[in-house]
Amino acid sequence: MKFLKHKLILLAAAGFLSSCEKEAFVDINKNPDALTAVPPQNQFLNATISTHSADFEFYYDMYRRIMPWMQYNTDQNGNQGAFTQNWDNFSQRYGRLYNGVGDRLYDLEQLVTKLEANDQPRYVHMIQMAHILKANYTFYVSDIYGSIPYTEAFQGRYGGTLQPKYDTQQEIFTKLDAELKTAITTLKTAQPIAQFDIGAYDQYFRGDAQKWVKAANALRLKIAIRMQKADAAAGNAIITEVLGSPATDLMSSNADSWVFVSNAAFTGTGDGGNWNPGTLRAAKPMVDFMWNTKDPRIDAFFAPNQYSQANIDILIKDKVLPAGTKEGRRYVGSFPSPDDAKITANIQKYYTPKIIPSTKTTVDTLSYLQPRLFSAGRNDASGNAGTGFSYLPVITYAEVCFLRAELALKGIGTGTAKDWYEAGIKSSIQWYDEIGKGSKLNDYSPVTEDEVTAYLKQPGVAFETAKAMDQIASQAYLHFMKQPQEGWDLWKRTGYPNANSIVPLVPVKNLGVTLVIPRRAPLPLITETDPNAANKQSAYAAMQQLPGFGTSPQDATGRVWWDKP
Repeated sequence: MKFLKHKLILLAAAGFLSSCEKEAFVDINKNPDALTAVPPQNQFLNATISTHSADFEFYYDMYRRIMPWMQYNTDQNGNQGAFTQNWDNFSQRYGRLYNGVGDRLYDLEQLVTKLEANDQPRYVHMIQMAHILKANYTFYVSDIYGSIPYTEAFQGRYGGTLQPKYDTQQEIFTKLDAELKTAITTLKTAQPIAQFDIGAYDQYFRGDAQKWVKAANALRLKIAIRMQKADAAAGNAIITEVLGSPATDLMSSNADSWVFVSNAAFTGTGDGGNWNPGTLRAAKPMVDFMWNTKDPRIDAFFAPNQYSQANIDILIKDKVLPAGTKEGRRYVGSFPSPDDAKITANIQKYYTPKIIPSTKTTVDTLSYLQPRLFSAGRNDASGNAGTGFSYLPVITYAEVCFLRAELALKGIGTGTAKDWYEAGIKSSIQWYDEIGKGSKLNDYSPVTEDEVTAYLKQPGVAFETAKAMDQIASQAYLHFMKQPQEGWDLWKRTGYPNANSIVPLVPVKNLGVTLVIPRRAPLPLITETDPNAANKQSAYAAMQQLPGFGTSPQDATGRVWWDKP
């Protein structure tokens, strides 16, 4: 993944800001004039950091909600109770759009207008890059909320309304696509004056306009394939236009992936804090598939259990295990269904560690998530902090490949479904291999070409036309281990994975009752003191007319516009 050569930027959360600039930034919300003390590029960096530094989002939204729902993990002793009905503290993303990302990128444009007139043309490209970044986060929020303020948002301290109207999701997706098209055209157009070198303030592409063009096209494709479910004509028109772009404007390798890379401390040190996935088990369906197919990513995703031959020998010596016991399978998953996790035989076999009498330490049967995949600074077993890099993806080349494989099945675009499918698998394995080495994962072995070749021939992996959509979605689902929110969206959009898919999503039951997986964010209650209550109530009322929206705005099992039944 050659993009590392120009993106290994060791920045702390706001390391580029001087102390006086930090003080100026704190005053922005209180005093719009304070913006003049902050360079535009600082707001680009601040918005980028805010996009990825949401540790509460990982703790609540990913680790405790989406990942168990989508069976990327389970609780330490298996999922418990009616876990799909718990969405407390869910969706940290909404507030961050208006206080951390979108507002700072809107500030950037306002800051440029305060520069000397002859200096402003140097920021044309930076503004368009900011538009792409804002479009991505706006899409990310609307994706699970539906209607949100956008057209009139972010303008309150510049003379705009403090009661912005809500745009419908259909309006937002259409507007974002138009903004992305404009950004692409502008970034491809030679400017009459040399553009400001944003350099390391752009932690994705270091100001490379052509890389931003590719990112914008990938985002257009991602939005359009959502639109396709609710408005096939509109979605297909955008997809056809994007895939008709020159090859140089489309992602073609991992070097083009849109990924935030920072130092280990960015995702926590020591115990990792909110980034720490330490008590989360690997889920059995995924682990079983990866083990059976010899998936080269298994040691990047999961930690081996504690049944090393050394521990087995100690257990034999202490007469806990019979003589002759040998090390076997060390990647073992936990049960996603609460009823399965409560079966006595499963508790005894999987959730009851053996004790080494001589040392009083436990030997655990089940695997945990690979800690440094999510928290690069985590301590190892000896207490040494991680010193690798933190990788936080936005859109990877592998994701684009799987989207193009899916579209090729429908006769859209160039290339065959098989070729794009295999390209997606290869790029995913290579990408996780780079993380394995770059994040210095524990118990990780670099991937060889022979392993990749062998994996592509495995039953369930080797391309079969009759099972093509299932295979494409199953591999995309695996790839989204680092982006479980995308795995959730994949499931909503395609129906995969499911109980009968190649990588299954097993039915989950509690006390014999089948649990329903949420499909959107529960909308906040409207209070009498809410200054924007009228616009919010109007938006809620309109959304309630959508098919499948649910029994109330707070019903997370309902659907937004694009998620048409």
